[in-house]
Amino acid sequence: MEPTRKCGRCGGAMVAPGALYAAVRLSFRPQDSKFMTFETGDVMTKAMMCRDCGLVEIVGDVNKLRRLTSGAAPSPMP
Repeated sequence: MEPTRKCGRCGGAMVAPGALYAAVRLSFRPQDSKFMTFETGDVMTKAMMCRDCGLVEIVGDVNKLRRLTSGAAPSPMP
């Protein structure tokens, strides 16, 4: 079982795991992904919702992101 994470908005427990769905499950597609790969360009996501304030946190598969891009960890935004 994953340790309980604190909500960045209210400090409550992020305890409701799930996924975001529309007509299909949502995924992330990196802008600078490699052109020729043997896998799709979609990076699957999962979500957690805070039961206290409703904040939804979305987390993507960083291993697949690295395979689709340069392979290096992304630099932080300024």
